[in-house]
Amino acid sequence: MTDTDFLQPDLGPLCAAAEAAELAQAASGLVSIDGCRLAGNDPLAPLARDIARSMTEAVLTVHHRARRYPLYRLGGVCLLAVPPGLADGPAGVAVSWTPHNLLVLDWDQYGTYVGTQQAMNTALGGVLRAFGYLVTPFGFGGAWLVTGRRDDDPGAGR
Repeated sequence: MTDTDFLQPDLGPLCAAAEAAELAQAASGLVSIDGCRLAGNDPLAPLARDIARSMTEAVLTVHHRARRYPLYRLGGVCLLAVPPGLADGPAGVAVSWTPHNLLVLDWDQYGTYVGTQQAMNTALGGVLRAFGYLVTPFGFGGAWLVTGRRDDDPGAGR
């Protein structure tokens, strides 16, 4: 036997392909405020894709909002592009947690559903800040509005 008999194969290309597919999967479910797939030329698309990538890197599943999508029931991080002027606010990407559908099948678990959603929304705010996003509370359900990143702001950190 030689030393080369014990070398591990180079899995780098396989890992890179798997990562690219996972990130593409996360970005494929992005939608606009009207519930339609987010167009690639939408001004919020780059920010939404960036957030989807960050959530995937944080090992959080990005929720596919289309009910026809087979994995819709699994829940996860819900991203929704919000145009400027909605409720007199700035444009951004609304980020919130959607619990697994199993929690809504039994009304006895409604408290668990709500508690899980509130806890995860709170955690999402911390995760978004850790990734350097500018976040503000959005709506009444604990969602966050991401309007950019701190490193995009010339005055950030000064």
